[in-house]
Amino acid sequence: MQEEVFETKHASIKQCELTGSFLLTFEREEFAFKLCDLITFRKKIMALNLTELLESSAPDIEIIHLPSCDRFLVLSLKEILEFRELLNGTFNILALNSSIKRILRKSVFNF
Repeated sequence: MQEEVFETKHASIKQCELTGSFLLTFEREEFAFKLCDLITFRKKIMALNLTELLESSAPDIEIIHLPSCDRFLVLSLKEILEFRELLNGTFNILALNSSIKRILRKSVFNF
């Protein structure tokens, strides 16, 4: 069973309860990530220099290699911004869920 973690207008990330993997859906394609690969992907997206893309005379695209797979994404500046929103939202939700579980475990053991 897959549970949606976070969604933007053109992309979403779901978590598979059976495998613990994360499924990124973008432009009707689905990419599976382990948590460490999703963290690596997030670091790549966040490390992109947007100012450089805007100031460059070259097209405002970046080619990103997806971790643990032989696929690449060609992203426009707009898509990079959307991926930043998607990944930040996803990791905020995961952190919130982790905090809630920790609080619940702590309250159960204090009774």
